[in-house]
Amino acid sequence: MKSLKRMLYELTMDKDFVALKFLIDRPNVFHVVGATHLETWHSRFLSWLLNPTERHMLGYYPFQRFLMIVAESADENIDDITDIAMLNVNQFRSPEVIAEKDINKLDIYEAEEESEKNDEKGRLDVFFKVNIVDEKEKTNERKLILAVEQKVYARVDVNQCDKYLRKFEETFKDDKFLLVGLVPKSQMKESNEATFGSSRWIGIDYQQLVDIVLMPCLDNPDLNIYAKSIIQQYVDALRMPYKNKREKLATIEEERILVRSIYDRFEDVIKAITKISNEDDSDERDYVKMVITETYGDVFRTIRWILDEENDVDELWNFSSPYQRTIHKRWDELTIIITHEGNEMVINGENVPELWNKTLRWIEEQGLPLRQLVDEGIILGSGDRGKRYAIAMQPVHLDRRKFTTIREYQSILTGEIYYIEAKINSKSAMLTIAKLLKKLGVEVETPLLESSGMFVNI
Repeated sequence: MKSLKRMLYELTMDKDFVALKFLIDRPNVFHVVGATHLETWHSRFLSWLLNPTERHMLGYYPFQRFLMIVAESADENIDDITDIAMLNVNQFRSPEVIAEKDINKLDIYEAEEESEKNDEKGRLDVFFKVNIVDEKEKTNERKLILAVEQKVYARVDVNQCDKYLRKFEETFKDDKFLLVGLVPKSQMKESNEATFGSSRWIGIDYQQLVDIVLMPCLDNPDLNIYAKSIIQQYVDALRMPYKNKREKLATIEEERILVRSIYDRFEDVIKAITKISNEDDSDERDYVKMVITETYGDVFRTIRWILDEENDVDELWNFSSPYQRTIHKRWDELTIIITHEGNEMVINGENVPELWNKTLRWIEEQGLPLRQLVDEGIILGSGDRGKRYAIAMQPVHLDRRKFTTIREYQSILTGEIYYIEAKINSKSAMLTIAKLLKKLGVEVETPLLESSGMFVNI
């Protein structure tokens, strides 16, 4: 039997591991000048990209793609934003972009807030204004205002968001305005209201920016060859963990493909790393820790981040001190407690598919409207912003990837087959079930999640 050291050696010598390391180590100008995570640089880049008069030669294309994210992420159905994103670019007039926290020029401050004008707090990052001409009535114009507040690693300030909203409602009451918060995915809660204090705010994350705006821009044949390197450099900057923290602002498909290939072929090594990270200190553990956290730290941080992001594994390694180490939880029996119409029901499962099947059957036995939610696709996790389904009518995720491991549930009411994505970790499955039941008006408790401090209010 191979030793863990030998298994680690073979992993780090693998061609996909080496390719991932080269991808991570690619030189980046934002990193060189020490500005990878300065919000000013982020706002300058975004204002340059959204400005149709800049020499990237993409015109309104980035702005339209950005509106697509906004329409997708709104708490409410705002088809008018989608309609704007689909307009002919010839209908746009007089674009104006203000960035670098120069929102003072827009006169949105109260007189008593004059003292705040000289500091960073209380200033939006990007302000985009454009007129839209009606194709049938050329003299009929309406104004659209897009204001973006960016956060890199600072926290969202709900009071600050409320101040912006009140002032915009007063200053631009006769215009269409969109208040957008661009924040790391980790700051996004179950709704825009929970994140920003009002559903009038629309939250998007940097992964959406990469997938829906930046990568399509890089593929656009009209893109200026010199501007292409700027966008690519910015994308690379978003992939860099901040000060060696686990969190990345975004990943790219090239990274995901490499990590999935590595995990599929070295799953036994990943599990061995996880196991030894939860054991007592030893020479072998110290050696593995050095390889994972130091020698190939950036590569393993990326592997861990993507596996966690895609919910492919129940647990990942944690080499914290014994006092900081997360308690190793047993997921071999999953339990949820349901209260409906005064009756309590306990559902147990030895694995994710069994828990899903028992839960779905119970829902249908109560006559609750399950099919409609399955038809829409039940998003994995506690929120509804992801790209992966837990259950759907077809085994294909929103990002068009096929389900990794497919299980089926046959409806006892209609006889239809509902497809379950079984390659998800138990924690995510329980969070998804809790979300589904609450949407159906059912009270639910997840004891294992709650006892481990991982329960997310939904």
